[in-house]
Amino acid sequence: MDETYTFIEYADMEAARMWNGRHRERSLKMAEKFDAFSDFGTRPITKYKPRHIHNFLDYLTDECDLSNNTANHYAAMIIKVFKQAYKNQDIERVPDFTWKKVKNAHRMSYFTPEQVDQIVEYFQKAPKHNWMAQMVLIAANTGMRVGEILSISPNNIFENIEGKPYVHLQYTKNGDERYVYLNAKARQALRELDDCPKNYYIMYNFYAAWKCMRRDVLNGDERLVFHSLRHTFATRLANEFRLNNTVIAKIMGHRSLVTTSKYVKLMPEVQQSVCDAM
Repeated sequence: MDETYTFIEYADMEAARMWNGRHRERSLKMAEKFDAFSDFGTRPITKYKPRHIHNFLDYLTDECDLSNNTANHYAAMIIKVFKQAYKNQDIERVPDFTWKKVKNAHRMSYFTPEQVDQIVEYFQKAPKHNWMAQMVLIAANTGMRVGEILSISPNNIFENIEGKPYVHLQYTKNGDERYVYLNAKARQALRELDDCPKNYYIMYNFYAAWKCMRRDVLNGDERLVFHSLRHTFATRLANEFRLNNTVIAKIMGHRSLVTTSKYVKLMPEVQQSVCDAM
């Protein structure tokens, strides 16, 4: 291999083999931040040691004030690129760096209906962040990931022969296409965003707004992330509508039922109802 390839050059070259759709775009943005650190813009990809990556991860948490969990998202991107280079036999080994330790890393399984209403109300009352209320409503009523919501445009919204609205997701996290039904709440929320959420989205503003809401509404619990809305959707399908994991997996776009089982949690009131009926 030509040792003049830098990390970002290699990431760009192999991006299509490692990531799909919006996930590719986000990963490359993280790779650009990695490239801008220290001398990484000129350092060959073959010349990295664990300490180089440790220095970058410390920079993210100590100077950029990112959480350890967020820093580990960067770590996942980094190791993905090095593993791809190793698989291609372009480097001799993957740097064996240490990830950031995350306290109580387990994400909240789901939000209660009352919490979802409180979150929506909070953003509705904030003029600059009103668009976040629509994002929450879409996620809570469809189970779509952030990247999937941002991929929506008038070009991939359609109605079936019964006049029911759907979104066609051509590229998802696992590479499979998916059709997502829009109930009345999700459809109206999309209309509020002109059927093009990405026009309202700025990554920094998104996470800053969520952090403020979490502080004011959810007692600052860092486990409570936007992705918990996807867990909420899956849990409601199982508990309220009694769908089995095979059906839920199809709706969520999971290839493995093991993944689905991690999303679906037993609501206390359902457990109580079943036990009382015994």
